[in-house]
Amino acid sequence: MKPIVTAVLAATLAGCGLLDTNQPDIVEPGDVTTPAGAQSLRIGAISDFAMAHDGDGDLNEGITEGHVLLSGLMADEFVLSTTPPTEQEIDQRRIFDNNTSLYAYYHNLQRARAAAEAAATALREFGATPDEDPGIGEMLSLAAFSYVYLGEAFCSGVAFSTLDGDEVVYGLPQTTAEIFQGAVTRFDAALAEPGTSAVDEEGNITEDALEVFNLASLGKARALLNLDDPEGAAAAVAEIPTDFQYVTEHADSPPRLQNAIFGYSVGFLWSLSDEEGGNGLPFRTAEDERVPFQDEETEGLDGTTPQFTLLKYVDFSAPVIIADGMEARLIEAEAQLRASDFGGMTTTLNGLRALQGLDDLDQPSNADEATDLLFSERAFWLFSTGHRLGDMRRLIRQYGRDSEEVFPIGPYLKGGSYGPDVNLPLPQEVRNNPNSVGCLDRNA
Repeated sequence: MKPIVTAVLAATLAGCGLLDTNQPDIVEPGDVTTPAGAQSLRIGAISDFAMAHDGDGDLNEGITEGHVLLSGLMADEFVLSTTPPTEQEIDQRRIFDNNTSLYAYYHNLQRARAAAEAAATALREFGATPDEDPGIGEMLSLAAFSYVYLGEAFCSGVAFSTLDGDEVVYGLPQTTAEIFQGAVTRFDAALAEPGTSAVDEEGNITEDALEVFNLASLGKARALLNLDDPEGAAAAVAEIPTDFQYVTEHADSPPRLQNAIFGYSVGFLWSLSDEEGGNGLPFRTAEDERVPFQDEETEGLDGTTPQFTLLKYVDFSAPVIIADGMEARLIEAEAQLRASDFGGMTTTLNGLRALQGLDDLDQPSNADEATDLLFSERAFWLFSTGHRLGDMRRLIRQYGRDSEEVFPIGPYLKGGSYGPDVNLPLPQEVRNNPNSVGCLDRNA
């Protein structure tokens, strides 16, 4: 087993890169109870997770946006430079629960969650050496990340159903805090897996196990940050090196493996925001190399919105970061912020900036300035990786900011005005669950 970041498949699965174009052979349904079948489920779960997180470029099936694009559109990272009304609802923050983009987003996250959980079960039951296999912890971690994304993007009331044989066991609606606590529980389970601490013949933890340990630890820290426990989050990432990365992989073909973030940018479908709605950050005018872009000096596909193309992802095969050591240091900086250690926070942030040759920041003089600085640095370091919407919601829940101080407000560039939504509603289809009552709270 190899984590996504350094993926090389075993000879029986004949490929290079877990999301590469060389997919494993089709495994017949009855064969999933074999080691090869369990590994096939793992590969499929990784593919489902990448689809939910990054989207794809399959024009025949309808391009799928994914978590990074849709959460960034609702936040202040992207503006719509094409015309689909379902995407405009999200950009404008006036979202109806019959929105088809909303449903695809929610469905793909739930599908990725279920696929990862099923793969973890199969690897444990049918894997060749389950007590040595970091893949189980990896699958539990990806399932937990799906919880994190659902909690960061959607209103409270998300339910998590399961299968018992052929029977659906309908889940109960959960509060936002319960969703994040569910993620922590699954990250803890990943860390407790024997394979997450597997050692080689010399007694050293294997590279694969260490990758999964770092992944699960960072995921747990992100969930704890959402639960307003920055001290616990900082403790969880203390051992993670700054140069760690865990990424999804993509390919030029087939279209399902393409990086949709790149596709939406170069296709003039979405444009890079700048001070959107007055409250948005200056992602263009800051001229910050962490958010590279190109002014196309023309309009997007709608014929009216100026097109600024994001250059962070250079082609359809560009990987997308799920978790990295930069985020670990940012989490530690936030713990320093909450401890009113503005000097320590500034030192931590400047340590990161030095790695990229950026000028030092001045130490803020009060808590409001320090909060603005920390969240701005998070926004630029983590741009277009699916973090910004969750951070904006945390500014409301945890830092006492009013939504009209955080989200874009005023006239909307395509007419009308921005709406009041600060999270996504649950799609109509969740009512197929007899326990569902829709959103429990749309205000945080």
